[in-house]
Amino acid sequence: MKYLYLFLFCTINSIAQNDSIKHFSYNPDAGLQYKKNDFQWTTWAFAERLFSPNLTPAWRRARQGMEFQLPSYPFKINGNKFRTTVFYEVDFTDNNFFQDSKRFKIWENLFITFQNANDPNKFRILFGENTTILSKEDNLSSGNLPTINRSLILEQHGSTNSFGTQWGLQIQSQISKRTFLQASMQDNRGSLNQDHPSFQFWNAITFKITQSIIQTTDKSNQKLNIGFAIDNTQNIKDKSFTLISGINNVFLGSTLATGNKLTVENNLDYTNTIGKHFYTIEYEAIYSNYSDQKLNVTGGYGQIQFQVFDKKKEGDLVPFIRYDLVVLKNPTEKTTEQAIKMGINYNLPTTNKLINFHIEYAHHLLYGSATILTTYQNKFDELRFSIRLNSTRYIRF
Repeated sequence: MKYLYLFLFCTINSIAQNDSIKHFSYNPDAGLQYKKNDFQWTTWAFAERLFSPNLTPAWRRARQGMEFQLPSYPFKINGNKFRTTVFYEVDFTDNNFFQDSKRFKIWENLFITFQNANDPNKFRILFGENTTILSKEDNLSSGNLPTINRSLILEQHGSTNSFGTQWGLQIQSQISKRTFLQASMQDNRGSLNQDHPSFQFWNAITFKITQSIIQTTDKSNQKLNIGFAIDNTQNIKDKSFTLISGINNVFLGSTLATGNKLTVENNLDYTNTIGKHFYTIEYEAIYSNYSDQKLNVTGGYGQIQFQVFDKKKEGDLVPFIRYDLVVLKNPTEKTTEQAIKMGINYNLPTTNKLINFHIEYAHHLLYGSATILTTYQNKFDELRFSIRLNSTRYIRF
């Protein structure tokens, strides 16, 4: 790993010494960039610090990444140019990065692509470590999430090594102006962050279709997207589906979840304006079945965001309200977890949306089997604040 960092350092240092500073620029939506002819290098970073009345401050995320867009190939396929990119993002939070370790277990992403030179959404083949394609929310940049954590059902699937970062192959293609197809073959045990990585990337197979039903125009900010996905993950061993709280990740209970997993996902997001104020309505629903225990996991989230104002001197204020649901059911037991979240995202004045203050409150409701739940509280609340520092703008719409 140290040789990779040495190579990257030498490459960037060589560029800086041999080329004029004019090739460097700052893009507030991408980061620091170096461009020369058809080559482009981009780097970015962000960090999020959490504060709570009854917990010690903690780093939620502290990440840095780079992308190298190599010059396009000297040929065309169906009139389109193609290029290769190399991409990585690492997380320095709670991973002993600054301590002695035989291996770096810090990778959020590390992959190489062959893609359309001008628009990777039109076509891209990716190999390496990346988040799975199944969930819309899983593929939002962590530096641009509206909440501290992703949805309850998504975070809790991580307890069975489902979704999140995996190793393998992904393909995406825009088959029409409004339709996108994605497919992947990955290993849910194959994250480079594991003590014993596995690279059998045929272990989890996923397909997804996204339809852009309404697209923005010069006269309208309205847009509507809907997506459907299906995933089959095999041979899950020695795992339990774990319930956690929505903000502080407090352990609430668990039940065995092994065998083959079949998951179906559906998501929708709608954006429009009332006057000059943007708003978004969205939801994601997920159903999974674990074969050994005949365990059904059902749930998802619904969320509304509304932009109160967006001005340089006053800042950018977006309150949100969100409902999360997770239901576990096997032939003999059933447990339900609900969370109502609300809060604000406030990009501070004159910071160009690079510094964000976040406050989030969650009210939890629990009921069900005592053999699954380990807490006696059927109602409890959580409150947390955060400061996000970003090299790219935090944008909600």
